[in-house]
Amino acid sequence: MKILKDNKLYIQKNDMAYLNSSGLSIPASIFLKVFGHGITIIDNSNRYEFIEFTDPKEIEFFQGQDWIVDYDTVKDLTEEEILQLGQEVAAEKNRRADEFNAKPKKYRQENYESVIAELDLLDFKMYSLRDIIMFKRGELDFPLPAGVERPAQSIIDVEGEVVKEDSQVESIPASSNGKKSFFKSIFRRRNNK
Repeated sequence: MKILKDNKLYIQKNDMAYLNSSGLSIPASIFLKVFGHGITIIDNSNRYEFIEFTDPKEIEFFQGQDWIVDYDTVKDLTEEEILQLGQEVAAEKNRRADEFNAKPKKYRQENYESVIAELDLLDFKMYSLRDIIMFKRGELDFPLPAGVERPAQSIIDVEGEVVKEDSQVESIPASSNGKKSFFKSIFRRRNNK
């Protein structure tokens, strides 16, 4: 997740770890800032912590990474709207896969790795959308950078206290089983790792 506030961009360590393993080019200044001090361990204890970037070129780089969810674009969406975004990401992934599969064999052989990398980025974006839903439900909590407000519909207040009972939290209507199944599969896959 990325957050732009007061000419500073904050990126979660989780996104940095994925960026590092994705094979995408990382500007040297970013790599050195995050990974240049010896061994950097990103695990469940710190994956949702934020790293601050202030250099305009670094901010521009991250703003161009569409696979990293922008907090401000999703924080005040309803769960249904976030699920719809997930459906759009899944549709884009299917479209790209179908387009790739329709190409001649030689093209597929030459471009297989890059297409798989693109599809993996879309998968990661879906996981990030899932994390936003869990964050808003209070099932996942992490500190936001100073001055960044929690989502308007969050059941957790600024001090980390639950402000709604579970029975008061909106749920997905039963008619949305397709979307429920879609995100349930992501929840299962991620939790099994």
